[in-house]
Amino acid sequence: MNIDAAIVAISDFLQPLMPVGTQIVRAQVNDVPPPLPPSIVITEIGQPQYTTTSTKLDGDAGTQDYVMPVQLRFQLDFYGWSGGEMSNITTTMIRSIYPEGRFPEGVKPLYCTDAFQSPLMTGEKQFEARWTQELYVQYNAPVTVAQESFNTVGETSVDPANVTIPAE
Repeated sequence: MNIDAAIVAISDFLQPLMPVGTQIVRAQVNDVPPPLPPSIVITEIGQPQYTTTSTKLDGDAGTQDYVMPVQLRFQLDFYGWSGGEMSNITTTMIRSIYPEGRFPEGVKPLYCTDAFQSPLMTGEKQFEARWTQELYVQYNAPVTVAQESFNTVGETSVDPANVTIPAE
């Protein structure tokens, strides 16, 4: 699992709650223009590690997992005249028990901020309606590496050592 999986999980959570036809996209790294409203744009804005890395040995698989719990911080921008309502739906549902069991293992929503109106001027000198809020998600970033171990002994041999010390 990587950070992309967390963004997909957020998108999958929000999609059924939004008006039909609402597009949800990831900002910046997708190299495409923003979609037409109604739409939601998800932007990564931080990922501080808030505890030490933990380790877990899987002796059967011969691997060692290192898990770094991070708090992913996302900016959600809701575009269109229904943006205020879409942000209210998001706030209501994140702050309820509804998310329980709707996110994959390793990704859990923590909380979201109240939304605020943040209109912007388009290239055509028109104001576009936009509501913005932040969503905080716990993400357990796993790194799996091969674990070397000594569990079998192969053929052994003994080489005699020359223990005589020459006289000086």
